[in-house]
Amino acid sequence: MKTLTEQFNTATIKKGETFAIELTSNPTTGYMWDVQLKAGKASLVKKDYTPDSKDPQVIGDGGKEIFVFKAEETGTVGIEAVYRRPWDPASAGKPKRFGIIVR
Repeated sequence: MKTLTEQFNTATIKKGETFAIELTSNPTTGYMWDVQLKAGKASLVKKDYTPDSKDPQVIGDGGKEIFVFKAEETGTVGIEAVYRRPWDPASAGKPKRFGIIVR
């Protein structure tokens, strides 16, 4: 499975394969990634969060939000992610864009 990040935001995969988008996150701030499919056809298989610290006593530590998608058909899949507080539209940061070519 290919993993895309803010620095590595494009990939080529085969129809039916899964791919992940991994984004730095800290839910203790109230911010979350709002991930939207903008083009093509892919389905969200799962969403997960992995903390950076392996110590459960650490409070307020960041981590990674991981979104796993399955490519449903050939073409280009476009995904956009915005880091924001769900209740505050003015908190939205600059969108991160991801492009996946499905063969």
